[in-house]
Order: sequence, then C-alpha cells, then structure tokens
Amino acid sequence: IEPLETPNGRFGAITAAAFDGGVANYTMRPEAAFYDNTDLSYVPFATDTCLVTNYFPSTSIINGSLQFLNAGAFLQTTVSGRVDSLLPIPNVSLRVYQSPNAGGIPYTPGDTLSVVIPGGTFPASAISVRTAEAFTHGAIGVPAENEALPLTWTPATVAGSQMTFSLRYANSFSTTGLNEQIFCSFVDDGAATVPPTVLGGWVNALNAQRQTRATRVRSREVTVDARTKLSLLSTFSQPINSIVQ
Repeated sequence: IEPLETPNGRFGAITAAAFDGGVANYTMRPEAAFYDNTDLSYVPFATDTCLVTNYFPSTSIINGSLQFLNAGAFLQTTVSGRVDSLLPIPNVSLRVYQSPNAGGIPYTPGDTLSVVIPGGTFPASAISVRTAEAFTHGAIGVPAENEALPLTWTPATVAGSQMTFSLRYANSFSTTGLNEQIFCSFVDDGAATVPPTVLGGWVNALNAQRQTRATRVRSREVTVDARTKLSLLSTFSQPINSIVQ
C-alpha cells in the first residue's frame, strides 16, 4: 500500500461577520489565518438544500492542527471609505490576524471589502468581495407533524449571495441544551420551504428548546498561484450579535 501524499497547498481564510454597532450602525471584526501543507479550499453551500446535523455553539476559522503561515506584519482592509489594519493577535502562538479596535470596523453592509496581504511565507495577494447586505426575515414557526415549514426574508437585490438558516433544538438525547440543527442553504430570492422529512427533531424538540439563526453569505475565492488559494467570506446574521459581548 502506497502512503498517502502530504498535501502541499497553501490556503488563506478571511471572514468578516457583521455585528450590531449600536444606533442602527453596523461594524465588522475580520479574522484571518493562513495555512501551509493543506488541501483546504472554500466550497459554497449547495443551494436549496436542508440537512440534519450536529449543532456546536461556537465555530472558528482557526484550526490549531494545521501549520500556520506568516502573511506579513499586518493586513490592510478598505471598506466604506476607511482603511484599517488587521494585526496578529498578541501573546498567541498561532498566527491569526484581527482588528485591534475593540469596536471593530464600522461599515455599510453591501459596500465592497478589500483586503491586501503584503506577504511573508504566504505570498503577497489581494481579494475583494461585496459584503452581505442587511435583511429581516419572517417568523419561524413550528409546523404540525409531516407539514413543511415556509420561510421568508428580504431578498437580495444583487445576485451572488446565499441565504442559510440554522434551526437549532435539543433532541431527545440532549442533556446540555441545543445539540442538533436543521441547516438549510437557499437561493437568496426571499422565500423557501423546509421539507417535512427533516423537521421531526424541530417539531418534537425536548422541552421546546429551540433557537434560530439566519445568515446571508457572500464569498469569493481566488487562485494566487499554482499551490495557493485565498478566500474571503462576508456574513450578516439575524439575530445579529452585539460587538460588545
């Protein structure tokens, strides 16, 4: 049996989630990490798809099992007429870049975010994406057994985004609260339906423990060179988190 070849790719992952900045203003807190010897890439969610999967309260782009690369002393972001820097998080062994501003970077959802990477062991590069626009969605109810669940939201006015819904609940095996979800990805046209085949856990949630989160996603991935890819992901979620946790 021949041993598996070790991946030799490089991958840069930048995420920019929207936060509530107060008084109807929005802010973002970009995070970036760069990896070596990997075959990672960003694969958009399949649209008009719903599946049942585990739910974990926190997620991050940081993968401590991979080899991190130095992308430069700082990254430069430009959005909504302002220029900011993302700096390596101090006193952390893994090289991850974030905004040093506690209040994040104020911006207008729908504006273009550009990120310039000066380069180090990760090559110099740049990427831009239209940020995910703000939206609201209709009430998400609990249908009767074997009935579908209709969803509505403010549709995108510019093509290229996806709308995802996470319907989280405690299933019958839960001892710690929310532990399972129906995750759906839809064409961002303002309306969709969750089929009854995946709704059993949601309908019969333990002690009626349920929670929802809808997220508009805009993404772009570019090929920097033969072994390097760079992705930028912008999200806007409802309910939206406050920048001050």
